[in-house]
Amino acid sequence: MTRRSRAALLRRFAPVLALCLTATPAFAAKATVQLIPSVTAITPGKPFELALRFDIQNHWHIYWSNPGDAGAAPTAKWNLPEGFSVSTFQHPVPQRHDAHTIVTNIHEGKPVLLVTVTPPANIPASSIKIAADFKWLVCAQNCIPETQAATVTIPVASSPDQSKPANTALFTSAHKKLPTPDGHARFVTITPRLGAGELAPDSKFEIHLDIAINKGFHIQSNNPSLPGLIATAVFMGPFEEGYFENPQFPAAQTRKLPIGTVAEFADHITIKVKAEAFDDLAGHNKDFTGLFVYQACDDKGKCFPKEAVEWSLNIPISSANAAPTTNDTAHADAGTTITIDNATITADTITIDPDGTSPADLLPIEATTDQPGGFLARFGTAGLFFFCFLYGLFVNATPCVLPLLSIKVMGFVQQAHESRKRTLILGLAFGAGVMLFFVILGLLASSGQNILQYPIAVITLCAVVMALALSMLGVYTLQVPTVATNLDAQINKEGPLASFGKGALAPVLGFACTGPLLAGAFGWATQQPQHIAISAFLFAGLGMASPYMLLGANPNWLSFLPRPGQWMITFERIMGFALLTMVVWLAHPLSSQIGVKGLELTFVFFVAIALACWILGKITLSMSKPQILKYRAGAFGTIVASAALIFGYVSPISEAMAAQKSKKNQLTFCVDDWSEGIPWKKWNTCAVDEAIESGKTVFIDYTADWCTVCKVNKKVAINTPQVRAKMEELGVIAFKADFTLKNPDIAAQLKAFKRAGVPMNIIYPANDPDNPILLDANLKLEYLLEKLEQAGPSKDTQYALATN
Repeated sequence: MTRRSRAALLRRFAPVLALCLTATPAFAAKATVQLIPSVTAITPGKPFELALRFDIQNHWHIYWSNPGDAGAAPTAKWNLPEGFSVSTFQHPVPQRHDAHTIVTNIHEGKPVLLVTVTPPANIPASSIKIAADFKWLVCAQNCIPETQAATVTIPVASSPDQSKPANTALFTSAHKKLPTPDGHARFVTITPRLGAGELAPDSKFEIHLDIAINKGFHIQSNNPSLPGLIATAVFMGPFEEGYFENPQFPAAQTRKLPIGTVAEFADHITIKVKAEAFDDLAGHNKDFTGLFVYQACDDKGKCFPKEAVEWSLNIPISSANAAPTTNDTAHADAGTTITIDNATITADTITIDPDGTSPADLLPIEATTDQPGGFLARFGTAGLFFFCFLYGLFVNATPCVLPLLSIKVMGFVQQAHESRKRTLILGLAFGAGVMLFFVILGLLASSGQNILQYPIAVITLCAVVMALALSMLGVYTLQVPTVATNLDAQINKEGPLASFGKGALAPVLGFACTGPLLAGAFGWATQQPQHIAISAFLFAGLGMASPYMLLGANPNWLSFLPRPGQWMITFERIMGFALLTMVVWLAHPLSSQIGVKGLELTFVFFVAIALACWILGKITLSMSKPQILKYRAGAFGTIVASAALIFGYVSPISEAMAAQKSKKNQLTFCVDDWSEGIPWKKWNTCAVDEAIESGKTVFIDYTADWCTVCKVNKKVAINTPQVRAKMEELGVIAFKADFTLKNPDIAAQLKAFKRAGVPMNIIYPANDPDNPILLDANLKLEYLLEKLEQAGPSKDTQYALATN
C-alpha cells in the first residue's frame, strides 16, 4: 500500500475511529488523566493555564497533534462557563515511533499537555467549574480507544493579589518540555519555504527547510554514527487535507575522531519534505507548522542538549490545478481491521481509496505452508488440530516422558487385576490431568506469553529438569518412584486424584525435552483467537493422553508392553544423564538473556538444587514425620536462600536483563569484513529502512538462541562459504534480529508477515523492495543461493551503516 493510499484510508477511517473513541472500554484503562490549574484563584480577564497530565502504563503510548501515518491525537470536549474560552493543546516534543514503513509521533510515560484559558472581564460567581470529556487512542500491540471526564473547581479572586501560582513544579517542568518558539533557536536559523510545485487541490508540492547553522558549531546528522548522539529530525504539524512523506536530508559530512567516525551537518543545509494535497483542499491559504529537532556541538567537541524549535509557513492556495471530484470510495466487509502502529482496530465498515487497496494490503505477504503444520493447514482448522494431536503423541516418545510412561503402565498392569471400570477411571483421570496442563499452555500462548523468552521461566524449567535427573540417578526419590522396588507400594495407593496429578506432571516432563520445539506453536497461537489457541493445545493434550485412555479402556492391550524388571532402573540412570545434558542445552539461551555472568551464577544455583536433592535423599521410611519435615524444610530453605542470594542480591535478573539488552543495543562503527564470516548488522527498523532506501539488497535473519531450526539453518545454509561469497558479490546488507528475549518490534514483524515465530528470513531486493521474498522456514543451501540470485545485487550507491 502506498503512503497516499494509506493516508487516504486512515483519513476516511477517521469517522469510524471517532465513533470508536466514544465508547467506554470495559477493561482497565491503560492511561488516565488529571486536570490541574496553574493558579490558586482566577483573576477576571487574566488568562491562566490548565495542565492535562497523562499517566500511561509502560509499553503503551498516545499520539502527538500530528500522529503521523496512523493513530489519533487526544481531543477534548470542553464544558466552560459563559464567557470563557480555551486554546488548543500545547504538546511536549514527541518521539518518533518507527514500525517498518509506519512512522508515528508518540508520547510515553507521563506527558503533560497545556491549554490556555481566557476568562471574561466580569465573573459574577465566587468560583467556577471547568469540565471536559477527554478522548484518546492508547496503543502498544493493540490500540484501545479510551475516554475520561475530568473537572476542576477554582475560586474567583476578588482582587489580583489573591491569585497565586499553583503547582509550579509541574508547570515549570511542562514548559521545559515544550518546543522553543519560532525564531528563538540557540544555534540555528530556520527559514521554511515552498520549494517545488504549488499548493492546490490534488497536487504535489514540497516544503523546504533552509537551516543556517551558527559559525563555529555543527549539528548531528539524521543518522548519527556513534551512540549517545541525538539525530536531527523534522516533525510536520497536522495536515488534514493531505499527507507528508518522510523528510529527505542531505548527505552528511563525516569526520574521523579518536572515538570513531561522526556524521554531521555544518554551515547550511536544506531539508525537503514532499507532500500531496487531497482534492478537497479549500480556502485562500494554508498554515503549515512543524518542529525541527537537533543537537548542536561546538568545533571543540562540546555537545549541548537537544533543542526542538517550532517553525511555521503560510502558503497561498492555487485553484488552477483543481481536479474534478471523483467517486473514490469502496466498501469493506464487516470486521475489516486497519493497522495502527502494529495494532488493529476492527470496525463494521471502512471507506477506502480507489486504488483497490484494502487494510489487508498492510500485510506484506501471505503466509506460506512451510510453517509447523503448514501442509495440514491446507485442510483448514481440522488439519491443524490433527497436527497438534500428532504432536501430543510424539511427546510420549521423548526420553523425559518415557520413564513416567513405564511407571504409569505398571500401574495399569496392577489395576488390570481389578475391575475394568476402575482401570478406565484411572486412565481418564490421567488423561484429564494431561489436558488441563495443555489448556494452561494454550491460555499462556493465546496471551502471547512465549515462556522461553523469560529468563525466570528458563531457569525454573532447567531446575525442574535438574531435579528430575537427580531423581532418576537415585540421589533422592520422588513420589513417582525411580526405583523398581518401591513400585508396589505406590501402585497400591493409586487413585483418581493421584492419577490426575501424574497426568499433569507428564507433559511437564515432556515439555522439558520438547520446549524449544514448542516455540513455533506458541508463536502460531499468539496469532489466533483464544478459543482456537486453547483448542489446539487441548488436541495436543488429547494426543498425549490417548494411549493412557485407550489402555485404561482396553487393559488386555497391556500384554504387548515389555515386562518390568532391572532394565527399568538401568534405563532410568541413562535417562538421568540424558536430562543433565538437557539442562545444559536448555540453559544456553541465558547467556544472551542475562549474560555470561548470569549463566555462571545460574549453574551455581543448580548446585544448590543438587544439594537440596541430596538432603531429600537422606530421608528414610523409618524416620518420624517431624524428622522428615525437618529434612524437607532444609531442602526447601536451601533452594529459597540460594535463589534469593543469587537472583535477588548478587545478580538480580531484571538488572542482568537490562544490562544485556543495553549491551546488545550499543552501536559501534565498523567496516564490513567478509573474510571471517557475514558482517551482521544489529536489526532495527530505521537501519533497515535506511539500507533499503539507499538501494541495497537486504537480508534479515529473525532468530533466537532457543530456536533449534534457526541453528540448523545457519549450519547448513546461512553461515556457509558459498552463501557468504554470494552475499559479498551482490553487496547484500545482512541484519540479525534477535528474538531470544521478548521484543515487541520483532513480534510485530513476525505478525505482519503472518509467520508463527522464528526462524524467519526475508530478502528485500534492491530493485523491488516493495515485494520482499519470504523464505521457507527450513533452509537449504541451493534454495538460499537461488533466492539471493533472484533478489539481485545492490544498486551502485554509497552506503555505510554504523550498526553492528
